[in-house]
Amino acid sequence: MDVIIDVKRHSYDDLLVLEDIKIQVREGEIVAVIGPSGCGKSTLLGIAGGILKPSEGKVFLEGNAPPDCLNPLTFIFQDFALLPWRTVEQNVGLPLEHHKLSTSDRQARIADALQRTGLSDFAKALPKQLSGGMRQRVGIARALVVKPAVLLMDEPLSALDAQTRDLLMEDFLDLLLHERMAGIYITHNFQEALRLADRVVVLSRRPGRIKEVLTIPIPQLERTNKAALAPLAELGDRLWSLIRDEASVADREVIHD
Repeated sequence: MDVIIDVKRHSYDDLLVLEDIKIQVREGEIVAVIGPSGCGKSTLLGIAGGILKPSEGKVFLEGNAPPDCLNPLTFIFQDFALLPWRTVEQNVGLPLEHHKLSTSDRQARIADALQRTGLSDFAKALPKQLSGGMRQRVGIARALVVKPAVLLMDEPLSALDAQTRDLLMEDFLDLLLHERMAGIYITHNFQEALRLADRVVVLSRRPGRIKEVLTIPIPQLERTNKAALAPLAELGDRLWSLIRDEASVADREVIHD
């Protein structure tokens, strides 16, 4: 299933936040979105997921969702958004409570999501008993339990320390490549974008407009090879050059991201 975003403009009252955004995310493709603080990255993700209605424009899906898909679009957030009084399996099963499923189907979906995220042994634990990385795994499992066609990811690794982020990023990548879902990945981290994405969309400072779209020609599974280091470094330099000047200005503005 493809996601087609065509936002003519989006405003908060008189403040123009996004303008002339056209992106098509193809099935099985991961598109990262980067840009200066306040350029509207998270706003764009909210529009893509139907949480926000653009002031002018539309978003639509093209193609068929998997036959066992309950929600075509689902979010993974940076703050985990777990209910502290619920166990891991209860948090993971939360999206299923709005669907008419048999008990066995519900349990099978939860068990599968826990297994795919390495959480099977932590099903009865509470969020406070888990590390930050494990709590984010719960957030990922909760997204997977509905078997979505498209993952919408709002800086899902930014709240983690560097070591945990690197470890979880590799597991996250394995999962994305195996599932072949479309994905929109919001980040301010160049390394995450270069490690995970097929394409990187660079937004300008507010109002966010597409400055450039960079295609990463190296397959994800080859990007840790020594031969990939130099071309990836060049792409990283290119990304930084595209937002460096605007980032310093945007840092002093009110954020609507």
